[in-house]
Amino acid sequence: MSDSPRHLFRQEALEHHGKGETKGSLLRLTPLWTRVAYWVVLALCAVLGVGLAVVQVHDYAEGPVLVQVKGMEDVTATLSGRVSRVLVKRGQQVRAGEPLIELYAGEESAEVARANEEFRTRLAASLLEPQAATRQPLAGLRAQVDLNTARLSERTLKAPVDGWVGDLRVRPGQHVGAGEVMLTLTQEGTESYAVMLVPGQYRPMLEPGQAMRLEMNGFAYLYQDVKVTSVSDELVGPAEVRRYLGPDLGDVLPLEGPVVVVEARLPRDTFRARGFTYRYYDGMVGRARVRLRSRSGWALLIPALDLLRDERG
Repeated sequence: MSDSPRHLFRQEALEHHGKGETKGSLLRLTPLWTRVAYWVVLALCAVLGVGLAVVQVHDYAEGPVLVQVKGMEDVTATLSGRVSRVLVKRGQQVRAGEPLIELYAGEESAEVARANEEFRTRLAASLLEPQAATRQPLAGLRAQVDLNTARLSERTLKAPVDGWVGDLRVRPGQHVGAGEVMLTLTQEGTESYAVMLVPGQYRPMLEPGQAMRLEMNGFAYLYQDVKVTSVSDELVGPAEVRRYLGPDLGDVLPLEGPVVVVEARLPRDTFRARGFTYRYYDGMVGRARVRLRSRSGWALLIPALDLLRDERG
């Protein structure tokens, strides 16, 4: 065996070494689609981060809403009795002092007729015998005549203001009690309001001027955008809300717990839906929401950012 270095390697290895060094490429273990997906995901994360910083997310307070028409006058019965005649009809224009409804007044009419007859008899006797003794009974009879006439006039309900007859709730022959609403009068220049009942915990974030969006029952996806005009200073319970709305509308809205009364004036007395024009009526119900505040998407995703902002503020 020879010790020459040439015989330590094979002839093929020596020939390959003599050709010079050639560089190879790295071994690629990942396919092309994974590299493309990586940059796509990175770009989407960047767009999402910018979007969360730019886009504003709004917080809302929701609750039931009721339409109230202000400028309507309720005509109530001052005495109990049976309706004798209804002198007006719905939509009729009336003037203040004009008779609207008459209650049965048989007893009062008889008393007036009896007092008038007695007064005329005493008056004729005093003219025939003008003595001082007959003047005092005559004055008492005159006062009785005036009293009976006043009682008779109370059986006729008259219009307290000028307006148009709205909701007529009685018919001839119906018995009514004192204090019951007989009809409503709509005065000129009435205004319609949306009365919203907001849960009490939102009171610190409510103020006039905030945006309100309402949707009336029966008109889905027909939204009306208005501005809050007033907010009650205190929280009220269901009983107080019913007293505020009155006996006719107090039980219309479902109530649970203390609420805040929020009002918004409707810009018009009518609204359009599917090409038709409809009128707002007292007592219409729906749902509404008020925009409370706006914050970035990052603050919504990471609530701790709101705490940091409040501490710095």
